[in-house]
Amino acid sequence: MGSSYMKKIYFGICLSLVIFIAQCTHDKYPLPSIPSEEDRYANLNKAVYNLINPILDDEHGYHFRNPSDVYFGADNFVYVCNTDANQIIMMDAGGTVQGVSQFIEHPEAITQNDSLDLLIVNKTNKIYKIDMYAAAHNIAAAPIEVVYEQASEPTRQFTGISVYRGFEYYVTVIEPQDSSSNYIEFSFIYDFYANHTLKGKLPFEVNGTALFSTILPTAIVSLREMYLDISSRENTIQFMFTHTGRTSLLENAYKFQHITTRIFEGQEILIPNTSLIGSDLYGVGKFWNLEDLAIDKNGYVFLVDAGRSIADSLSDRPLPGFYRFASSSGKQLQSVLGIGHGPKQFNNPKGIAVTPLLEQQIVYIADSGNNRVMRFQLSTQ
Repeated sequence: MGSSYMKKIYFGICLSLVIFIAQCTHDKYPLPSIPSEEDRYANLNKAVYNLINPILDDEHGYHFRNPSDVYFGADNFVYVCNTDANQIIMMDAGGTVQGVSQFIEHPEAITQNDSLDLLIVNKTNKIYKIDMYAAAHNIAAAPIEVVYEQASEPTRQFTGISVYRGFEYYVTVIEPQDSSSNYIEFSFIYDFYANHTLKGKLPFEVNGTALFSTILPTAIVSLREMYLDISSRENTIQFMFTHTGRTSLLENAYKFQHITTRIFEGQEILIPNTSLIGSDLYGVGKFWNLEDLAIDKNGYVFLVDAGRSIADSLSDRPLPGFYRFASSSGKQLQSVLGIGHGPKQFNNPKGIAVTPLLEQQIVYIADSGNNRVMRFQLSTQ
């Protein structure tokens, strides 16, 4: 009788456990999901850009002459290509001048490698290096040297430059004497080794009018800029570029392009990012003359469009100014557009840079035609 009683108790416990487990299976809770970048920063995406005063211009003691590029370096200094003054100006993040380089003829675009050397192009067939290490980061004393010259192509113009993998770099190139033709190749992106030897040109479609092709490229940014200090991702070969995208005979629909990668036969190869087709970032007819781009550590993409000229101010071409986009969706989040000489107005702006983190992030604009640099910051006010 005792044994029978124990069996009943054991059976009852087992039955209760089965019922309990069965009930639990009907009360499953979903695993937490990671919100998209747009949802995580929803309030920030509703903010607007306010101008930071003072504007960096003649009135406030700055002497910019057609500044054509601005770059936020890995050393946390801001570098401005003061083009018509033949110099690079070095500032801290707040805009205080820290020094001025020696003479460098008409600098147009600038980048920095992991040794903190500055690499510069100036719409010639040459690449220059400012050796900041040799001068203990005193740019006024830093030696300048030509590290590459394409002597076989004396009319080539190098328009943009960006470091990847720490020391290798891409350069955007045009051949102006052939730009009136639709069958001679006149636009290129060059790939360089760390020792400044040319690997060759990237295998873009010649004079193409869609993705993975370029017509008169203006600027390039490696995704290293997004992954700096993240060693597992910093070695990416991905990049983004802008181009004028048109001649009298040709027009490319995508004035901004993201070149991503995939693995083919064990090798990482470059391919166009087609997922952004139909987005604001790939918007057909949205931009008139994209001049520069930047990316921050959260992957937000910033573009500056020279837009229509003041002489053409009554046309329906896009206005000059800058934009911010979500890189994953291509959605436009903010823009500051306007033509003229006043605050938050632009005259042929050519350069853009951003501090890498969202907190207190500053956007720097080289407002070339107005001989000034303007700074902007997001605000919900």
